[in-house]
Amino acid sequence: MKPFLAVNKEERWNMYDEVKGACVCPSCPSYTACAEKNGESLFCILGMSFHCIRDDRGCICPGCSLYIEYGMTRKDYCMKGSEKDLRWEKGLG
Repeated sequence: MKPFLAVNKEERWNMYDEVKGACVCPSCPSYTACAEKNGESLFCILGMSFHCIRDDRGCICPGCSLYIEYGMTRKDYCMKGSEKDLRWEKGLG
């Protein structure tokens, strides 16, 4: 995740656009038509769905190439928040 933090906001959004093609969120059983309609994806980086995904129908995050490439360790990002948020929250406990 560090490569995303080392650049300015505009470059970061360009990086998000580049990796979006490898995102498996739209293939997940928990992904909904609402999320598709609103262009929601890349939850591991951008954070949870604002209102479209609330039912856990299974998680495929650990099988995503981005998950492996960026050393992610959590799952259910669409309902719990980004990897960064979840690591921060765990550090509080």
